Amino acid sequence: MSERICHFSFSVVDWHFVADRDVPSHAWQLDEMAFLQEAKQWSISSPKLDFLPPLKRRRLSESARLFFSASWELTQNDPHLPVVYASQNSEMNRSFALWQSLLTEGDISPTSFSLSVHNALIGQWSEMRQVKQECTAIAAQQDNLETALLEAYLMLNDGAEKVLVVVVETPLHDEYTVKPVIRPPFGYALALVVEQGKQFSLIRQAQSAVQKMQENRLDSSLTWVQQHFLGHRSWQTSASGNGQWLWQKN
Repeated sequence: MSERICHFSFSVVDWHFVADRDVPSHAWQLDEMAFLQEAKQWSISSPKLDFLPPLKRRRLSESARLFFSASWELTQNDPHLPVVYASQNSEMNRSFALWQSLLTEGDISPTSFSLSVHNALIGQWSEMRQVKQECTAIAAQQDNLETALLEAYLMLNDGAEKVLVVVVETPLHDEYTVKPVIRPPFGYALALVVEQGKQFSLIRQAQSAVQKMQENRLDSSLTWVQQHFLGHRSWQTSASGNGQWLWQKN
């Protein structure tokens, strides 16, 4: 019997998924291997961000553009929501580029350096949206979504009415072969507005010595979108380290 580590519930008011590829609707019906293979053929698409002035758009990285594209309309009627931002790779591509610049030119851009830290993106969001509530940036592994939702659940228990949860991933460039780094099949952002409720239940279990769960090839955010399109009401995802998350849609 697996040990239960935590159990919490929440409801999703609304959500939005964007990607830097044109993901066809049938893709979410594919199994994981077929999904990953087909993803290489999908045409590239870039968020337009017409709601921002050109000068501000130019300052946004790939991850930031995905974040803003997924979150802006969700918060149109309530822009001041507290935020939990989660990403495993975050601005790693920018960080590697800064190292390259430092090693070859002996200097780096102060602006680029300031935007390379993990919480820089959430700072840009809070500035442009004039958010004065709590904003948190975290990093987990394949279960960034579950970890971010747990953080949001704690915010709700502290009195927040709603919380914006955003998971953003952009693939590490191919020339960077460091391990272990999970490269998503494309850049994406999944934004959810959550509140207290019982629509979803999440259980974190430790893995017993005799139990071995098959590792997810898709991270938990892409799995969440897939399960939505498939209409499933329960599924499992891998937890950071050892164990699993049990999802139940009530």
